[in-house]
Amino acid sequence: MNTDGRIMNFLSRLGDMFLLNILYLISCIPVVTIGAATTALYYNMLKMAENRESYVWRDYWKSFRQNFRQATIVWMILLACILVLGADLLLLGGMSEALGAVTALIVIVLSIFLIMMGVYIFPVLARFDNTVKNTFKNALIMAVRHLPSTIVIVILHGLPLLLAMVSIQVFIRGILVVLLFTVSILAYFQSKLFIRIFSNYYPKNKEYDFVHNSKGGVISCLRKRR
Repeated sequence: MNTDGRIMNFLSRLGDMFLLNILYLISCIPVVTIGAATTALYYNMLKMAENRESYVWRDYWKSFRQNFRQATIVWMILLACILVLGADLLLLGGMSEALGAVTALIVIVLSIFLIMMGVYIFPVLARFDNTVKNTFKNALIMAVRHLPSTIVIVILHGLPLLLAMVSIQVFIRGILVVLLFTVSILAYFQSKLFIRIFSNYYPKNKEYDFVHNSKGGVISCLRKRR
């Protein structure tokens, strides 16, 4: 590819990321739709990270619509877990020192595992067709099994927060860039890691291709026709 072609490809990719970022932010506004929106975001980003053909607007809303029920259930369960752990932290002040220390330790350990599972669960939902129970289980197994990559993915998730902690002035000045590009750009780099991780769970010793199954928003890994 010549220089002009590379520039055009870069600008096209940047435009897709901008559109995805806007779609994601808008579709997260009702809060209850965050799960479906995040699944749709990673559905597009996984395809983009693999350099496969994608149609951002169509693919986003197709994934959003057809994964809505399952993704919303997953999101509601995660939200409930977050609220329970948060409530436990608020109750620490009224506990004895020994009980408070034990409770704090339990909350911290559970929070770590929840974060690890949480960063995987919507990409897993976007790529694999499974039950809600198995989606949670597989997300946790992958997070633990691929711990070094999990740490990098978690750090990428926390970059905007880290920036705000380092310099709130810089964060506020760059808030427009954060809103318009950061979510999709970070999701893209995370997806580069996810596709390498997910490749360990496709059929072994078989050629495969990606096709839409009847669910539409989930990619199944099937043997390539000969």
